[in-house]
Amino acid sequence: MQLHINKEKVQILDLGGKVNLGGQLHFWEKNDLFPKGIQRCFWITAVPKNETRGNHAHWKESQVLVAMHGVIQVEVHQPGQQAQSFTLDQPGKGLFVPPMHWVKTSFSTDAVLLGMSDREFSESDYIRDLAYFESLGSG
Repeated sequence: MQLHINKEKVQILDLGGKVNLGGQLHFWEKNDLFPKGIQRCFWITAVPKNETRGNHAHWKESQVLVAMHGVIQVEVHQPGQQAQSFTLDQPGKGLFVPPMHWVKTSFSTDAVLLGMSDREFSESDYIRDLAYFESLGSG
């Protein structure tokens, strides 16, 4: 499935898949979203009730977030902008998050999040101070 999307806009992607009596198969291939391919995958599990994850933005990294199991609430915003809320609850759907978007996630007790990134991990790419992030929109 070829995906042609606006690489500056947060949006839900239909990753495709096949469903039959033997289960569900979901995949992401032939995408032009990450021209150099997926450089890093991560997964988050066993998040305690009322705990949030994310709480940061990236200078350059883009990600696709997928709820492999359970329900994940994702709040995303740019500096000085109103937050957008998304519910991830299907493994065949992903949320594309471009750089310079603050992400905060909340998990159901059984949720498993898979993240796919266009860059390898680099601490210098993270913005972890919300006040500083918000100040970037006033310049």
